[in-house]
Amino acid sequence: MKRIIQLAMALVLLGTAMAAAQNLSGTITCEGHGVAGVAVSDGYTIVLTDADGHYAMTSNKRNGYVFYTLPGGYEPMLADGFNPRFWAPLDTRDASVHEVHDFTLRRVDNERHIVIIGADTHLARRSSDRAYFKKGLIANLNDEVERAGSGAIYSILLGDLTWDVFWTQNDYNLGDFMADMAHFNYPMTLWPVIGNHDHDPSIPAGDNTDEESVAAWRDIVCPNYYSFNLGKVHYVVLDDIVYLNIAYPGESYSEGVAGSRNYRGAITNEQIQWLRKDLALVDHATPVVVCLHIPAWSITSNFNYSARLDNTYTLCSILNDYDEVHIVSGHNHCNYTAEPAAYPHITEHNIAATCGSLWQSAVITGHHICQDGSPAGYMRWTINGTRLQWAFKPIHEGERQMRVYDMNTVRDFYRTNATIKAILNEYPSRVNYGNIADNTLMVNVYAFAPGWQVTICEGDSILPSQRVYTEDPYHTLAYDVPRYATAGYYSTYYITTNSTHLFKAQAATATKPVTVRVVDTFGNVYLHRIARPHHYNLDMEGKETLLVPGDVNGDGEINIADINAVVALLIGTSSQSCPLLLADVNADGEVNIADVNKIIDSILKN
Repeated sequence: MKRIIQLAMALVLLGTAMAAAQNLSGTITCEGHGVAGVAVSDGYTIVLTDADGHYAMTSNKRNGYVFYTLPGGYEPMLADGFNPRFWAPLDTRDASVHEVHDFTLRRVDNERHIVIIGADTHLARRSSDRAYFKKGLIANLNDEVERAGSGAIYSILLGDLTWDVFWTQNDYNLGDFMADMAHFNYPMTLWPVIGNHDHDPSIPAGDNTDEESVAAWRDIVCPNYYSFNLGKVHYVVLDDIVYLNIAYPGESYSEGVAGSRNYRGAITNEQIQWLRKDLALVDHATPVVVCLHIPAWSITSNFNYSARLDNTYTLCSILNDYDEVHIVSGHNHCNYTAEPAAYPHITEHNIAATCGSLWQSAVITGHHICQDGSPAGYMRWTINGTRLQWAFKPIHEGERQMRVYDMNTVRDFYRTNATIKAILNEYPSRVNYGNIADNTLMVNVYAFAPGWQVTICEGDSILPSQRVYTEDPYHTLAYDVPRYATAGYYSTYYITTNSTHLFKAQAATATKPVTVRVVDTFGNVYLHRIARPHHYNLDMEGKETLLVPGDVNGDGEINIADINAVVALLIGTSSQSCPLLLADVNADGEVNIADVNKIIDSILKN
């Protein structure tokens, strides 16, 4: 009898242990059948579904949710047409309670897909931001869906969806953002990333500030770190804000804000440990895209890179074993590409803000411009299997990739305009283009990356050019000057900053036309031409001529006349303006029969 009692007690203990080991379980199905091999996690533990699509784990339930990593070839179910239901909030944080959460997938061929990656919407029910957002980004996304046709298309927003200080002040928080996306009929799946302005500012500084400040995001939006696969690409979303919210003596804060809303740029240890487990399930040949708010790398004035996060090196050492890694980030409201030499497989793309200068240049002049001169925009990524391509897409400027300045007219403005003179007097550290040399040219190549070609041609002469770190003149017109003229000051929060993608050349005359050719990573060619003198005003972009590669004679068409122009150059009878730049249709540095063939191909395609 004693042994029977002992055995019974052992079975009770075993049953208790098994229950604890399976305090979180469920099944993932598609079309009524279980999906095997799907990773499921609580942010600490990762388990795989079995042959029947069933999962079970021991969870500490600390994060309060469970999520799965979407496998390639599937899509999640959506709420409100855009909100992926790849996660579920837990019923209780009591780890002794077992609960079940099931998920349903739908099968789709997404080996080829498009991902629209934007950042920093900063919606706050102020400055007509929601109206601008609807007319701008939402309209562009609808265009992208139409352009994609029947192809798979998704989107990622890299944080600062809202603006924390206005959660209470303007009664606009994360819930309002999600409701707006439903109201605006956000037209594709949205994978969100948390930003510093998406943390709850009412949480006072303390031992658990960071964890408590993400509770609203986790309850309303989704987990603050997770992963998913689209086709053959693995995407990882991380929260790289350690929220502090320190209240400083003598400082006063608005209602609903407990401190200064400050933070450190870092990835918490729990995320690092989870990331190692997540990537252990990913083949090293799989392209990996890591989505952050704060960039891992900063770009310096001499175009080198420095670590931005406390643990940038830890992150990159984990990623460096993979053949191709892209980090996409926002936060800075500007464009730059970082290729740190120590990590040859890693490229970071810091993406300009969809809100421009926090909507302020739009309010003042109707022009949506970021502080580095980039237009408000996003990146369009096109994926075909493991082949990734990307391009910057301005929200309000079509497919333009650059802006060309005739600095003679910029100099005249700086010398004669009373407002800019007052600004330079009050803020002497600002760049004074009134002193620039005669016949200087500058070009802002919005999404310039190492390896791109930038060629500036005056008439038919190619000019030496150099990359420079200085202020973009257009943002000064779009924000600084009109703001100062009406208010007698401007907010340093929005002012023009130095751009890392400006190029400078010295022309010989003040009147010859200038043509600029930009060739990107993938061999795409962009051509702009200006007549000189070229206007320096808010409508200057409309005065540029966009040329199509192959339109050698610049008449707006690609036809037999362009073939004749290249042939004339080859036999030495050409008299066209800038023939070398335009006749080198494939941008390989030579004008030869290959360029003629390229034009013929273009004619046949049309």
